[in-house]
Amino acid sequence: MPQPRKHHYLPQFYLRGFSANGRSVYQIEKDGLKSYTCSIADAAAIRDYHQLDYSEAKDSNLLEKKLADLEGEHSVVLEQTLKAGITSPELYVSLIGLVSLLRFRVPTFKTFIENFLREHVRSAGKIMEAAGELPPPPKGLEDILRIENLNISISNWKCLQYMFEAAYEPEQLNLLCAMTPSLIQAPKESFFLTCDHPFVIYHPRAMPTDAYGVGPAQKDVEISVPLSSQVLLQLSWNTESENHRVASPIEVEEFNRRTVIMADSFVFAPEYSKCAVQLVSQYNHCSAGFDFQTLDSNKGHFHLVNCWPVMAASCYPPHPSKDGLADYL
Repeated sequence: MPQPRKHHYLPQFYLRGFSANGRSVYQIEKDGLKSYTCSIADAAAIRDYHQLDYSEAKDSNLLEKKLADLEGEHSVVLEQTLKAGITSPELYVSLIGLVSLLRFRVPTFKTFIENFLREHVRSAGKIMEAAGELPPPPKGLEDILRIENLNISISNWKCLQYMFEAAYEPEQLNLLCAMTPSLIQAPKESFFLTCDHPFVIYHPRAMPTDAYGVGPAQKDVEISVPLSSQVLLQLSWNTESENHRVASPIEVEEFNRRTVIMADSFVFAPEYSKCAVQLVSQYNHCSAGFDFQTLDSNKGHFHLVNCWPVMAASCYPPHPSKDGLADYL
């Protein structure tokens, strides 16, 4: 039997909710601003993305196959939510499971995990090197074999392990379940965008000068996840939030702004939209999400992880090449 090699990091059933015809989406590249129609079979997909690359794996595509079964269950949950709303606590818990996967299954988090593990290995090597606990390198290769200059490769399966453990971490799931959900409907002739990192953390008072990031547990945080082009899930700590409401066109634009900033490489729309391309053009130099730093000191190596939220529009600098944006519109 042929093995699945094109692995979707956003499920195809999810992308269909952002398609005008059920077969394709309009894809906008955040870097470079190219935009074009892309089939759902090709969108949000990377070759061997879920491959188990350890030697003992009897089937390197086992995870991809298991995910296909899981996505069948999640597609039912999403369909029920879009059709009738959040009708039971059990449905809400299942929906949060899908939302958590949309946060941690994507390439930007995978890259973060890969860099995180690589720098941990490098830091451990540097400590051993400084303590003289590594064998001496052959003469003439001292500089090449210094830990600082080595290319450290992290196996794909190890990144996947961390990603899916994060997605199903009980404390994180319980935190999201404790938030107040609101299903927000797009008004006529408006639609929500999605992207390759559709789990958006927004804080209304976050500033570029803040020393620390923001997590979902902070009081004024708002989380938005587009569920389809017509429905967006908002999570907050405001217990008086409406369970279901129709957004104004200005609110839709604001949610789409947050989605564009959260995007890593791609933004998806149901069809060509001058407004969508313009919004990506306006904010393609802005980003949010996980950040990792390694600080060397005499006492060792410190690894700092922050989650930077999307901020208010006034916090972002003007586009550095604003005069050239008209060429893309």
